[in-house]
Amino acid sequence: MFRQYYIFLLLILGVLSACNSSSLFIKYQHFDGSWLASDQAIFSLDLYTHLPVNLMIYVRNNHRYPFSNLFLIARLKSGDSILVCDTLEYAMSTSQGAWLGSGFLEVKESKLWWKENYQLPRVENLNVELEHVLRFNGSEQGMDSLEGIVSVGIGVEEMNSNE
Repeated sequence: MFRQYYIFLLLILGVLSACNSSSLFIKYQHFDGSWLASDQAIFSLDLYTHLPVNLMIYVRNNHRYPFSNLFLIARLKSGDSILVCDTLEYAMSTSQGAWLGSGFLEVKESKLWWKENYQLPRVENLNVELEHVLRFNGSEQGMDSLEGIVSVGIGVEEMNSNE
């Protein structure tokens, strides 16, 4: 009896959370232990909306991530044409070393703002490319491999009516 109640409760919670979701698109690229500098995360945005959206970057990291911040280059492209290119810095931990983001176990997920109230261009072959550009202080060379990044993702969300 308890098991049926538990399954029913999970089903109801899933339905309610799906109804409140403003996500139009979410995709992830997973990495095997580390994110190689040569391994750009590329996402094809297979959607069009005439309404403004928020573009979000999702980062999942574990305790092996050695830094308190993350530097990314994010590009919105159509074919070979770069429509938007931003260099972004995000805090990944507090000054005391506690990881930011959500999650109770080893992996924390951070939902990071990229573009707010953004009108997606009406073009074919719209892609997002993400790459990390971290380096140690005093070094001109970027890191070949970034330990502790489990996956990165891109999300497109509807603008809330109260934003």
